[in-house]
Amino acid sequence: MRILGLDLGKKRIGLALGDTHSRIAVGLPTMLNNRHTPDHLRAVITSEQVKKLIVGLPRTMSGVVGAQASYTQKWAHELGEALQLPVEFEDERLSSKMARDGLIALGEHLSKADIDQAAAVLILQSYLDKLQNGV
Repeated sequence: MRILGLDLGKKRIGLALGDTHSRIAVGLPTMLNNRHTPDHLRAVITSEQVKKLIVGLPRTMSGVVGAQASYTQKWAHELGEALQLPVEFEDERLSSKMARDGLIALGEHLSKADIDQAAAVLILQSYLDKLQNGV
């Protein structure tokens, strides 16, 4: 089953694609978060035959669902209903920091879009790893 991972931000959305067979997440181009987002995501979902969305949930460091996480949950549930896809959440604490640090370690030039994409890959890969380990 093909799965789309999302790292939701106010300005951009990082995207990653994976599947339950290979259990490997790969980055897709980051998209702007605007009024065209549902249409752009629908196009990706259709072309990639996606059957589930995994959305990074930005809990606080203590694990509490704060204002941003509540916004993310509402946004994701509305998107899932509009696109008729199931939505699951994956803890994304520190995913952007890990993505940024990983790109720096590789000597990569950092753009915000690159960091968002790498964060989406980390979120989706974490979900896929849990599936593999039966968590």
